[in-house]
Amino acid sequence: MLNKLVLSFFLLLINLVSPNVFSEQLYFNKTQVGDKTKFEYKWQNNNARPYSLDFELNTKAINSDFRHFKSLTPSRLQMYSVKKLKQAASQLDPRKGSVKIKPSYQGVEFEFKSTSREWMEQQSVTLKNVYDSSLKDYLHQEYYIEFQPIGYRGNSSTLSYKPDHVRFAKESADSLAPIIKRLKKILPRANARRTSIFLLSWLQTIPYSTLESRTQSNGSGFSPPIKLISNNKGDCDSKVTLMASILKAMYPRLRVAIIYVPEHALIGLNVSHLSTDYKLQIDGLDYTLAEPTGPRMIKFSEISERSKKFIESGMYQTEIF
Repeated sequence: MLNKLVLSFFLLLINLVSPNVFSEQLYFNKTQVGDKTKFEYKWQNNNARPYSLDFELNTKAINSDFRHFKSLTPSRLQMYSVKKLKQAASQLDPRKGSVKIKPSYQGVEFEFKSTSREWMEQQSVTLKNVYDSSLKDYLHQEYYIEFQPIGYRGNSSTLSYKPDHVRFAKESADSLAPIIKRLKKILPRANARRTSIFLLSWLQTIPYSTLESRTQSNGSGFSPPIKLISNNKGDCDSKVTLMASILKAMYPRLRVAIIYVPEHALIGLNVSHLSTDYKLQIDGLDYTLAEPTGPRMIKFSEISERSKKFIESGMYQTEIF
């Protein structure tokens, strides 16, 4: 009995003094129930308090939502643009001239043949517009947006691409509705702050998948919200997107921000805040920050020293919805 008391005191002491308490998912299970899939979770927070959550999602939604989403490769992007350019070039009057479309490392180049410089200049502008439009169409079709790498010191026109996290969050709301219904039942009349604290502890205990470089991975590591739940694994971008989707659907008037720092992401919420909250002002409003990533358990309204360093030096970008 004495040994058990000593052990309990020792574990309590660790929880009190250790600055690096790591999350622990005590139990995860998913089972097929008719046309639904049931998910069950048990975990403990940094005070060793036990929590649980269960809900059922439509199996069809799990299997079909964003199932075509894949990493964005330059070759596929270029092939799509070249196809659109060739279609546009086929409409040119061959009596006035011709054009060769030549894929290059930087995009595409046009080689015109004509006796009219004016015609060549006009067609160059037209085809450039077709090219720009085709890029936007393909990115939208594949759920990507242009993204300027944070802290990039090269040519300001150089762009990378990343998954459109805001769009994923918005379009996931219907499929995640059963989670929201369950949260409203176990957290009756809870405000956005209280719900955020609960969600944060849940997401931090979901096994962590390392974020691939946004500028190099082309989205290969991102998991749309329903896929993160199904796979029980996700990186920081994926967890932030899931948390944002649930909160925005539960509280439509809540302003939510995704904050990007180099190779990491946090969430910002325009909720009622305390004087001790770590906040970021965006467009005149205060957003209380949180880190859903895990496995380290960081309390709501606190962030890591690394994130703090980037934010306070201005090395961050935001998306608000």
